[in-house]
Amino acid sequence: MYFTSWFSKLVAHRLLSLVKQSPPLVDFHERKFQTIARKQARDILPNRRYIDGMAKLVYSTLQSAKKLGVDIQKLELSDWLLFQCEGEKDKKGNQNIRLYKDKVEVLTFDYSKNPERIMLDIKFPRGYRMVLDRVVELSVSGELAYPARVIVREANFYPHSMHVFGEIQVMIRLDFYHEVMKRFESPLGDNVGGIDVNTDRINLAVVNRSGELLDTYTVWFSEITARGFPKKKAWSLLGESIHKVLKYAYYHGVSTIALENPKVLGYLKYYWIRNGERCGKDYNYKVATFRNSVIEKIVYKAPLYGFDVVFVNPAGTSTGTKALQRKLGLDKHTTSAYLIALRGLKRKKTK
Repeated sequence: MYFTSWFSKLVAHRLLSLVKQSPPLVDFHERKFQTIARKQARDILPNRRYIDGMAKLVYSTLQSAKKLGVDIQKLELSDWLLFQCEGEKDKKGNQNIRLYKDKVEVLTFDYSKNPERIMLDIKFPRGYRMVLDRVVELSVSGELAYPARVIVREANFYPHSMHVFGEIQVMIRLDFYHEVMKRFESPLGDNVGGIDVNTDRINLAVVNRSGELLDTYTVWFSEITARGFPKKKAWSLLGESIHKVLKYAYYHGVSTIALENPKVLGYLKYYWIRNGERCGKDYNYKVATFRNSVIEKIVYKAPLYGFDVVFVNPAGTSTGTKALQRKLGLDKHTTSAYLIALRGLKRKKTK
């Protein structure tokens, strides 16, 4: 796997270099870009499907850069090591990276580019067991194709062997995920839940159709901000926290979740933080990205509880609210969630 990932990275380097030499390639259709990639990279990686995977990765990066107005000449590859393969229904889901119940079969190439199919034991995340079993079931019967990726995280070299550590990523349609993992078919009421996301907590405020505050709820995860806290464990705790909030909202009659609009928050822009408060354009890039990542996960998981999701403009939900805080007897973050809920209610009424 180690050499396969390096060959794939060399393919990506060549394709990016090719685009820098010939910028009009950015405007090519993806299929044509893929055809060019096969011709240009066959000597590096002797597998069409893996070349296609790298072509897709580079092409999507170029399109994102183009949309954001980033200078293509300044693009550089980060220090990742991975290879990926698109899905095919008639190849049991994926020809090169094939899932089984507790294993994955991967096509690899050694230093001399000799092919070998290896079988790996893998540990599936407990919460995704059901959806992965369904993926395997449908792919074996030729009903489902899934793109898959192998990421090399670490490699240890020994005199006569090498140990490689990494992970398998499988991409599925969001509607498929919702169909398999759905927890509730329909909401119990017609209330609106406003959610305010911060680096150490998620605040929920529930209002009825008249805008009256019915209930509030806060889930804390301040431990994940400690220096050295494991990233994987942090996102696991965040996932649990999100489910706690959504479950609480469900049993309190919420049918619509209102969230701050990530685009308005300044997604993909550089900001910095001052005193932990929102101050005009003073945002921290990492904090803004973290908050948007949590909002994104809430959006993904809300349909599992039968919720609709609406986005609201966050301007004014966190500043200048002290009088309202005193009136309601709430802290500023819960007050922010309440204001988000009211704006969500307004959006819901105008739909």
